[in-house]
Amino acid sequence: YEEEKAQAEGCTEYLEQELPLKQKDPETFTIPVCFGNVHGRALCDLGSTINLMPQHFAKKWKIGELDKTYTMEIVLADQSVLRP
Repeated sequence: YEEEKAQAEGCTEYLEQELPLKQKDPETFTIPVCFGNVHGRALCDLGSTINLMPQHFAKKWKIGELDKTYTMEIVLADQSVLRP
């Protein structure tokens, strides 16, 4: 019984400790990226399932001709529009 009592007191002390404040969701953010000697920043959205590549990476790797008349818009789940 004494062992169980001591264990329960330890749990109570743990639960009484102040919990950290919940931080605001950053929604979208950028992180630095590096592929070989090419450096840039990548757009991150924790709720998305898409990947974006900086234009200078596409040019450096000669992926193909980029359509300069095309404007990208990403519609997020909350119906907000992001134009990277």
